[in-house]
Amino acid sequence: MKRHICTYFDINFLPRGMALLDSLEKNSEDFLIYILALDEEVVKYFLVLNNPNVKIITLAEYSKYFSISKEKYQDKKEFYFSLTPAICLYVLKVFRDVDLILYLDADVYLFNDLEIIYDEIGTASVAMCSQRLPWYNSKKYGLYNVGVNAFRRDNVGIKCLEDWHEDCSSWEKGQKNYKLDFFSDQIWLDQWPKKYNNLKVIEHIGIDTAPWNAIQYRFTKREHQYYIDDKPLVLYHFSSIKQLTKHKWHLNTTFTIFNLQNSLADIYKEYIKNIIKYDSEKTDDVIKLTFSGNKLKNIVYSVLKIFHKHTITIK
Repeated sequence: MKRHICTYFDINFLPRGMALLDSLEKNSEDFLIYILALDEEVVKYFLVLNNPNVKIITLAEYSKYFSISKEKYQDKKEFYFSLTPAICLYVLKVFRDVDLILYLDADVYLFNDLEIIYDEIGTASVAMCSQRLPWYNSKKYGLYNVGVNAFRRDNVGIKCLEDWHEDCSSWEKGQKNYKLDFFSDQIWLDQWPKKYNNLKVIEHIGIDTAPWNAIQYRFTKREHQYYIDDKPLVLYHFSSIKQLTKHKWHLNTTFTIFNLQNSLADIYKEYIKNIIKYDSEKTDDVIKLTFSGNKLKNIVYSVLKIFHKHTITIK
């Protein structure tokens, strides 16, 4: 069965998007990924590549169905995040043969069979992933992560996407009853389990494993396969890693308790080497490494940096 996936990125994120594509080709027998190209450079790149597993959607095509309003967002990152529900809706409405769309952030990477994710989704109309870290700042970032979501072409799936799109498109800075001072597409997910029937929260610890929850788990490698505790590592979310020098990368773990060693270090090295294949020096740090916590938290994290490694060197 052909699996339908969507994502979006600009030329700065192209190396990560290509790493995702490579991982899909290694771990899925039949898929089509719909990529919303956020600039003409991405469009031209894929025209030359001519990959049968890729369907490019231009901003011009997208804008026939959804308006594009960059002005109200503080930065490019916020504007891009506002597109997430609409690209899922676009695929379900334009491509009528798609029954279920799986959304993946462009900076995730598959380490195992894609079908494990679909087994988790099952017959759900909506599926999403928990952040899975008790002390994570859920007030700021939400209880659930947008990196992996799925929506079925049924009343519940379409309703969820339409509501989410309305939430994102109608947002204004300083909006009444909106609890953040910046735009986040993710914060609305907190209410989904109460609002929508036939919703599945994916709790498989090997799906959407990320810097903010990795400290809870033991990473190993057996017979060329990574494991997280006793579960296979399926998909890791390499959120906001940043190239510092030609060989040195920051892993966006400054404000998490993170122990980079052994198999976890190998996981990062494998991913970064895949990015490097596609000229990683063009990659821009779209998501800023900032932290707005209180002074006590800043002191705690500064001390933790002494004991926990936050960079990796690739030779």
